[in-house]
Amino acid sequence: MTSNIEGVIFDWVETLSHGKRTLFPFSEKVLRTLKSKYKLGLVSLAGHGNADRWNDLKVTGVLPYFDSVVVDTTKKSQHYLDCMNIMGTLPRNTAIVDDRTLRGIQIGNELGCVTFWVQKGPYAHELPTPKTGEPTYRIDTVEDLLRYL
Repeated sequence: MTSNIEGVIFDWVETLSHGKRTLFPFSEKVLRTLKSKYKLGLVSLAGHGNADRWNDLKVTGVLPYFDSVVVDTTKKSQHYLDCMNIMGTLPRNTAIVDDRTLRGIQIGNELGCVTFWVQKGPYAHELPTPKTGEPTYRIDTVEDLLRYL
């Protein structure tokens, strides 16, 4: 199922980072490993403003891993399509990794992407619904991606 994946788009907070500026211990290893095989993107909801989120990303040093980064005060399907356009991937060849079923997973499912729901953390109670659709895969951390990709 994942053999046709060409790109992976990540969420930021509670997917790659715990809080705004603290990477999970495994996040950089996962990015480094996947970067050798896939185009990588990031779509991040910047609830406290775009400039603050860009600073968060710069402080952690992860920006060089990404081929495309979209930061906005909203999270919409167009943001993912813009990210895929820059990466040169199609939805059917793109995986979305997010801890929120009501945002990233729902959008990924609507676009026809492979979806990975990080079902740990503050939104673990946000279970899939008929509106969000089921994630393709359920994982505990992004480190689990290495078993699938």
